Amino acid sequence: MALIQHFDPWKGKFCTCPPKYTLNPYTGCRHSCLYCYITSFIPQAFVVREKQNLLQAVQKELQKIKSSYLSLSNSSDPYPMEEEEKQYTRTILKMCKDHGIPVLILTKSPLVIRDIDILKEMKAAVSLTITTIDPKKAKILEPHAPEPEARIQALQELSRAGIPTLLRLDPIIPGINDNPKEWEEILQQLSAFVRQVVVSTFKPRADSWKRLVEAFPSLSSTQSWYTQKEGNSFYLERQKRENILRSLQQIVHHHGLFFSSCREGFPEWNDLHCDGSSFLQVQSRNALSVIGGTSFRG
Repeated sequence: MALIQHFDPWKGKFCTCPPKYTLNPYTGCRHSCLYCYITSFIPQAFVVREKQNLLQAVQKELQKIKSSYLSLSNSSDPYPMEEEEKQYTRTILKMCKDHGIPVLILTKSPLVIRDIDILKEMKAAVSLTITTIDPKKAKILEPHAPEPEARIQALQELSRAGIPTLLRLDPIIPGINDNPKEWEEILQQLSAFVRQVVVSTFKPRADSWKRLVEAFPSLSSTQSWYTQKEGNSFYLERQKRENILRSLQQIVHHHGLFFSSCREGFPEWNDLHCDGSSFLQVQSRNALSVIGGTSFRG
């Protein structure tokens, strides 16, 4: 089975990503986030494993990527603790740079700043996920993920190096992290350091819902809100999704940033593609784009 594959999130009808390739340098993710969806299809999902002959296989498979880009990564974090020693992700970045292949990085790890020297010499954009800045809540939701403050600092350092950065505020879980005051606080810290904010609501599967309710029993009263099923995931009822996204969009636009939602069914609200690919062509820190008659900092 090829390691580099076409990105296709379960053929979801709500996905608006342009065609691209994806690669997971590692199997499994140590973060152990309660809301994680990979536990429904990856055995021992919270155990990080290496892939045999990874670098040799990737070197060969990169040949098939033409006029496209690579996403690192969508089913595991490309910067687990093992990456400090193994440096698989760093080596893959060097390969992509040598082949002229743009790269999108999606991570929760500040280890990404180690590779600034490579990233600033290639077409790349980095998305960092922050679900909450409440350290106690974060420790329950994401037991083994880096602390939110370390992720904030990583975004700031990447931005100062001139690398396009995105903040992913997701998943938004009603009753846990759907407080506009916290969203405002996060953006007050990061609006000068990110170009786009990507939002998505929690889309529970049976196993992730069970984990969350065990940790937050009060959520059991919200189960009836998830009325729409797409594939193996449940969605919040449309009106609740719309209210959350509209509220966040207003805050994001107030800070002069691009807004996008991910697999929510409201593509007309997105200023840019949610994966960050809009920044792979133009990386000017001072670029401006006019959307809906309003100027947003690019």
